[in-house]
Amino acid sequence: MAFSATRALGGHEDLRSAQPPYDGGRARIVTRTLDELLAGALAARASDLHFEPDQSAGLVRRRVDGFLAEATRLDLELFGQVVARLKLLSGMDIAERRRPQDGRYCLEVGSRTIDLRVSSMPTMLGERLAVRLLDLRGRVPELEELGMSHDALVAYRRMLEAPSGFIAIVGPTGSGKTTTLYASLRGKSERGMHVASVEDPVEARIPGIAQVQVNARAGLTFASALRGFFRQDCNVMMIGELRDAETSDIAISAALSGHLVLSTLHAGDAAGAVERLSELGVRRTSLAAALTGIVAQRLMRRLCMACRRPSGAEGDELTRHLQLEASTLYEPGGCAACAGTGYDGRVGIFEVVWASPMLCEAIAADASASMMAGHARSQAGSLLTCALERVACGETSLGELRRVVGDPRR
Repeated sequence: MAFSATRALGGHEDLRSAQPPYDGGRARIVTRTLDELLAGALAARASDLHFEPDQSAGLVRRRVDGFLAEATRLDLELFGQVVARLKLLSGMDIAERRRPQDGRYCLEVGSRTIDLRVSSMPTMLGERLAVRLLDLRGRVPELEELGMSHDALVAYRRMLEAPSGFIAIVGPTGSGKTTTLYASLRGKSERGMHVASVEDPVEARIPGIAQVQVNARAGLTFASALRGFFRQDCNVMMIGELRDAETSDIAISAALSGHLVLSTLHAGDAAGAVERLSELGVRRTSLAAALTGIVAQRLMRRLCMACRRPSGAEGDELTRHLQLEASTLYEPGGCAACAGTGYDGRVGIFEVVWASPMLCEAIAADASASMMAGHARSQAGSLLTCALERVACGETSLGELRRVVGDPRR
């Protein structure tokens, strides 16, 4: 597969035109090796590619459907040269191996534009690189395609129709939060609205939306971009992630001043989102006044329909505890279609919580997390409930339920 690379700061070049300092024959081997690794990752629908040094070899792993699996092993000399080439292409200092670095570059693969976000980390055994693969021209799904139940989708659409307020999409890293945000923004600009986003990184390009890529070196931060959008007469603002007190304060202020603000946040559930925002310095009274709703989500691997098999879990304690029909349960098999994993793709589970007056009063009154969790469950199914529905209909397995949601017996 032939690639062409674009540096982060502009300019085009063939991947073979910029070489680390070694002979031409070796350079061709390094170039071909990296090209093959990238082609294999794209063919496998990998979201990330990891380069991990070991004592005897360099391990290359791909993350597919949230799981890291070994792709190949390289001898240490070739591994080091491939790492150096990646650093060079992404604009890093290849001589600096003692501190973390970040870089990026783009690949043009046919009609696709793949943005590679590269980060390095010095370890005891050498530099470790993590490469995030982002398809900038990838299709943004419709809300109906995310996997929300009918009631959850109705509740979430009600949030999005609000003229102002704050909506938080919460979950751990890799749980699909940004995809939900992108799906939420589809069509907003077509309704005569000015929609803007501040992201790090921009994971997909959405027509009609002013997307800003954070550039801390140039002074373009989440906070400074949001202040700029205040003067741009925005209707809807999307914030890639709330990471600090300043950005969180501006986001809540924007929601209180008539904007609809959507953002992601690292938290376990709706109650955890409130606690996390408090840790970031947001006053609970302000949050209670601004909040429109919270969506907690996870991604579970979907069973391969070609090789799934009855789980034989009739005697499983968890099955009895959850009162599931054993005949409805399946487990992964393994076939050529799913590369032997037993899973093919992922499905979302959601907890959609509307900011009801009762919940907002509890937030303002500094209620405990358990009390707020009770308020949330009274109007929406929990992540566990949603996961159980996926297991019961044969989309995923009890093993995935334990891995993603935890053991419900605790």
